[in-house]
This record gives sequence, C-alpha cells and structure tokens, in this order.
Amino acid sequence: MKRKNIIIIMTDEQRWDSLSCMGNTDVKTPNMDSIAKEGFVFRNAFCAAPLCVPSRVCFFTGQYVHRNMAVSNGIKSHIKTSQLSLVELFKEAGYRIGLAGKNHTFDDDYMDKWFDFREEYFHFGKTKGTFTVEDKRIVEYFRERRGEGLIDGPAPFAEEHWIDNRIAEDGIRFVENCGRHPFFLYFSFPGPHWPNVVCEPYYSMFPPEGIGDLEACDIDWSSHPFKHFVQSQVNGFDRYSTMERKRILSTYYGQIASIDAAIGKLMEKIRQLGLEGDTLIVFTADHGNFAGRYGLVGKTGGFFDALLKVPLMIKIPGYGSGGRSISGEVSNIDLMPTLLELSGMDIPDGVQGKSMVQLMDGKEERLRSEIFAEVGAPRYPLNPVDPKDFKELDRKMSKERGSQWFCDYSSNGRSAMIRKDGWKYCYYVGDKDEMYDLSSDPFETKNLSSEPSFSCKKEEMRRQLMDWLLMEPYSD
Repeated sequence: MKRKNIIIIMTDEQRWDSLSCMGNTDVKTPNMDSIAKEGFVFRNAFCAAPLCVPSRVCFFTGQYVHRNMAVSNGIKSHIKTSQLSLVELFKEAGYRIGLAGKNHTFDDDYMDKWFDFREEYFHFGKTKGTFTVEDKRIVEYFRERRGEGLIDGPAPFAEEHWIDNRIAEDGIRFVENCGRHPFFLYFSFPGPHWPNVVCEPYYSMFPPEGIGDLEACDIDWSSHPFKHFVQSQVNGFDRYSTMERKRILSTYYGQIASIDAAIGKLMEKIRQLGLEGDTLIVFTADHGNFAGRYGLVGKTGGFFDALLKVPLMIKIPGYGSGGRSISGEVSNIDLMPTLLELSGMDIPDGVQGKSMVQLMDGKEERLRSEIFAEVGAPRYPLNPVDPKDFKELDRKMSKERGSQWFCDYSSNGRSAMIRKDGWKYCYYVGDKDEMYDLSSDPFETKNLSSEPSFSCKKEEMRRQLMDWLLMEPYSD
C-alpha cells in the first residue's frame, strides 16, 4: 500500500474501558470513538510494561524491557541514539518527525538528531518549545499540586489555554508546516495521569453523583503484594469517602473528555487540509489506571488488568472495512512491526513484536498464546512493614522526602507476569507473588498463589514465565 502519514495518539494512564465505544456510560469520547468506528479495534491489547517510560520505549522499539533495558521512568531509560526505534526508521524513509505533547520516551540527543519539531509538555505544564504567558502560569499553578490524590475545584484557566488544547495547537502547526510532505507525529497527552485536575467545562461535565458503583472496593490487600497496600494508603486514599473517590474519578473522566476534544481539533484540521485519505491514525495509551477499581486511581507497579490492558484502535484509510473488532490478544510491542509492514518497510532484526496485519486481514484469529509484561527497577524495594505501622512510616517519610517517597515500594524491585488461557501469574522480587483465575475472578481479588490446591498450576505458569525471562533476550 502507498505509504501514509502516521499519527500516534497516546494518552497516559487511560484505562482500556474508559471510552464510550468500549461500553463506558459515564464518559463521552466522540472523537476517540470515531477512530474505532472507522478503523480496527483491538479489544484485548496489553502493554509490555505498566509504567510510563518502559511502556513507551517498548512501543517504539518493539522490544521487551529486558532487551531495551528501560527499567524505570528515569532519563537513563529513555531511547538513546545507540538504539533503533520506529522514529528513526520513518525519518530515514523520508518522513518529517514531530512531537506535540508528552515525550517521556526519547533522550535529548535522540530528539536533536531525529525530530524536526518538538513542543513538549508534562503533567505539570509545558517544558520545551514555544511558550505563551498562560503556559508559564499553568506551570506555576502545578508547583503546589503534585500529589496523586483529591484536588478540589477546576483548574482556573480557560479551555483555549489548557494543556490539551495547546498540544492540539502545536500538533496542527506541525501538520500545516509539513504541507504535502509525509509526516510522523507523536501526538502525546500527559493526561489523564495524576494530578487529576482539569479546566471547565470538563471538571463539571461528569458529576460524581452520576458515577456508578466503584468496582471491588471491598478488596483485602493483606493477601496481595505489599506495594498494592501501600498505594491504597498514600496521598489520602485511606481516608477518602466514596464520594471523594468518585470526585477523583469524575475529574479523570473530565481529563479524558478534554483530550478527546483536542483530538477532534487535529482530526478536523486533517480533513480541512485534504489529508484524511493519506493519514494512518493509531490511538492507544501507555498503560492503564485503576480508575476507581478498588477505590483507587493511579497505579502500583503491578499487573492488574486495569493497569495492563490498554485501548488500541488503528484507522487506515482504504484498508479493509471500518469498525472491525479484533479479539485476539496483542502486546504494544506489536505496533512497531505492524506499522512497518503496513508502510512496506522491512522489520529490523531484534524486534520481538509480531505484526498484527494477519489479524487485521482476517487471515488469523490469534497472534499470541501468552501475554508477558515486566516492570520495576533492579533495586530491592523497601521491606514490607506491619500494616499497622505503615501510617507512622508514611508520616515520617513524607516529611523527610516528600509525598512521592512511596515510589520506593511501587517502582523498585523487578517483577514479571504471564497471562495465558484465562490465568495470570505474577512474580515480584521482595514481595508476595500472585495468581488469578480470570474466568471466575475478573477483578483479581482472590490471590490463589499460596493455596495448595493450585500449586501445580502455579508451578506450570512460573516455569513458563522463567523460561521466557531467561530465553527471550537471546532469541532472534
């Protein structure tokens, strides 16, 4: 097929089912839905690492963490000029490369070498590029709002100045400047990641009173890895009422609606420029979010489906019939080889992802029999403490090191997961392991790893996981 412009739309911490086209009745996402209506919808897509930088690096390199070595959110894990990524391949094929939004993927040297356009944002506002007075005001506004909990009231900025709209403006400027030249745009939103805050009209768009019951709020964390318990306690989550938890979730939905509006503005500009028939669009997220499940938002560094499963839609003008739903399980490392094959480009050696074209053509129903994921820096996490002593530890450490000290639990310690045939097994360094029968326990509340009657199943899945970890780095 003729090579098309490429737009990668990526949100941050958006749960797979937080779109109306995925059955969510609490939020409205007409522009995201239009991609699904006109393209391919992958209903069982998973990230290879449920943490921002590692997942994004997996996406752009087509490799698992234990090969690309993106083990944390630190700058050392960003893609370097010594690594091969999707961006470099499209640049060498003659494309102009642009970033509008969150980077959290490529280091500065890589950006300087391969990107033609860079307007960069983070969760706390704009960080690089062309600044307006309001951009600088937004950065100041966020200086005192870096927690992961409840933030009362809307952000005091007009929609036209808000982060999502500014990203849309920058993305539109890049596309306009490209003219008829082929382009590759990384259109990347910091939301709906924490801090959960958004301007009007989005803050009031989904009142907490209208949100349904939160899922699995009666979970007993004592039988799960300690890092999950830690997440349930920090930044006020242990004290919030049900309505306060719904307020956080309603703001999360407002962030998604704001992003959806920004996506709509770029898509309208693509239509106005007559580029709709020449532009391939991918919509996805780097990883999920509890989004109210267990009464939480954010993530723990664990492998719950709420964190691991991501939205994924691909719109390819002139390729197959629109609105096709694909149920076969895929990983986000599969996007790199898929886009290369669709563009008639060779897939480099060392890519571990598998092209999804056979699924999209209807020639195969299944691409993967197992889904693997891994996360965590190769440092031992802090030792678990007695839950009754945690509040005092939290008070002490927050005073000494700030509210994000708990990342020593959630980010440190390697962990890995296998998901196969309706079962999931997770291994954590320095913490409890987990095993779930997803067919009978879809919310993953009953950890079966220590139950004797499931010991054979646990050993089988553990062996398969260890084989993958030990063999996959050396396979071609």
